[in-house]
Amino acid sequence: MEAATCTTEVRQLTAEELKLANSVLLNAYVDDPFFRAVLPSAEYEQRLRAALREELQELWQRQQPLLGVFLGDSLIAVACLLNEHYPLGLTRFWNWRLKMALGSGWKPARQWMAREDALLDNYNLHNNWLLQFIAVAPAYQRKGFGDLMLRAIVQHSQQCQINGIATLVYRPELMTWFGNHQFRVLVEINEADVVATICTFSSTGD
Repeated sequence: MEAATCTTEVRQLTAEELKLANSVLLNAYVDDPFFRAVLPSAEYEQRLRAALREELQELWQRQQPLLGVFLGDSLIAVACLLNEHYPLGLTRFWNWRLKMALGSGWKPARQWMAREDALLDNYNLHNNWLLQFIAVAPAYQRKGFGDLMLRAIVQHSQQCQINGIATLVYRPELMTWFGNHQFRVLVEINEADVVATICTFSSTGD
């Protein structure tokens, strides 16, 4: 009933909504194969929450696109995008490295940067975006809100005259979902003994 009676809106997140966004991401990425592989099992969820929090804060401070789907006043889906000016891999700022190391550990921080370097070795971010995270709150999954978010991301990128979008996919079931939205397989990479597929969307149809 809520989905039928409340207005659905996709918009940029505010600073006050980052804590809610972190909770949505935590629920979605708690079983992510990469994070399971690189974060210590002891206090796993606490370390994951810290890693996601630091990344959200950094993205916000660097004015990256952070989108939310709202059903009435409730934040039910989140997407985090990075543009070509955001430092990735070994070019990450030292304050990010320090905060990430303190929150989740230095080894996970290094492996996070290594997978970004692997992505950049295969995909040029010039006038492109990286879809870092996309998540839907558990109670609202399989109800079309993820599709709504991904369509909004593509529309927003086209309005900003962005050529394309890349994302790292770790779960086979998500390959089909991204494929249904015209994302195509580019290449597989392996970091921390976890295989990810780089999937890309092209606004130009290339």
